[in-house]
Amino acid sequence: MRKRHAIAAMALVLAVPAAGQTTERYYEYDEYGMIGRGEGWAHRFAHSLFDSFLGTEYYVVQEEGENGERSFQTEDSEDRTIMSLSNGDNHICVKKTYHFGPGHTPNCYLGLNILCSNRPPEASADLPQRVGKGFEFGFALGQYGYHVTPNFGFNTALYLTRSRYWLERGSYLAWQDNGSGEVLTLVGPGNGVSQGWLRYWSLRVPFCMEFSAGSHNGVFLAFGPEIEYRFADVSKVRYTGGSKEKLTKDTGINPLGLNATVRLGIDDFGIIARYSFNELFNASSPVSTFPFMIGLSASF
Repeated sequence: MRKRHAIAAMALVLAVPAAGQTTERYYEYDEYGMIGRGEGWAHRFAHSLFDSFLGTEYYVVQEEGENGERSFQTEDSEDRTIMSLSNGDNHICVKKTYHFGPGHTPNCYLGLNILCSNRPPEASADLPQRVGKGFEFGFALGQYGYHVTPNFGFNTALYLTRSRYWLERGSYLAWQDNGSGEVLTLVGPGNGVSQGWLRYWSLRVPFCMEFSAGSHNGVFLAFGPEIEYRFADVSKVRYTGGSKEKLTKDTGINPLGLNATVRLGIDDFGIIARYSFNELFNASSPVSTFPFMIGLSASF
């Protein structure tokens, strides 16, 4: 019960920055590159907080004027204008600048995943899987960054993700007594099971360095470490007759993970890959395996 309350409270907290984002599609730039994809109240609050420490200028986007122009006002009450360009993007005319912006952190991604040996992407011999069937998806609850130069910066985000791994037909994970206690065991085909799989949710926070062409429309490369918190892990099976069963709500996975992540792309689209440096299961598990994922990412 305590775990359910903790997850519910975390979901409520994480929903706050997500609710503050705008769905309006226009880009904002300063001399150091893209600083935002529209300004929701959550982003305005974050920028205002950082600006108060750094003494940089903050603006508030106001109503749309003639010819599609947008006016905004700085703290010293001097009006500025965001000029609408022919390609649909918008640039800001400012004297000062704050260098904050999400860069090319994706809003969402979808990829194929596999549980590997310590030589990715080689599948783990301890856990035979249906290669190409496992998948993972994720979406950003908040994105933040800082431009050091027009071509270099740092960014991070908070992602909620769901991972699913398909085992070979008829194989599944279950707790069994080995004489000295219950251990998570890979059970071979049989017992009327047609398909087994493992599933869990994660909160992920990557910390990436990003090299880009200096504008949102250019090529970019980002890489760095990522911390992960895993929860709600289950082992499930489907029987030959079609019915499903949840074998366990606790598979003994490591709740914390340290990963390496890489993103490469152009404009709003890219390729994303991730590998975990620590094993998925805890030390008492006889199964030794490391998560690996590669997929497509997008920003909207």
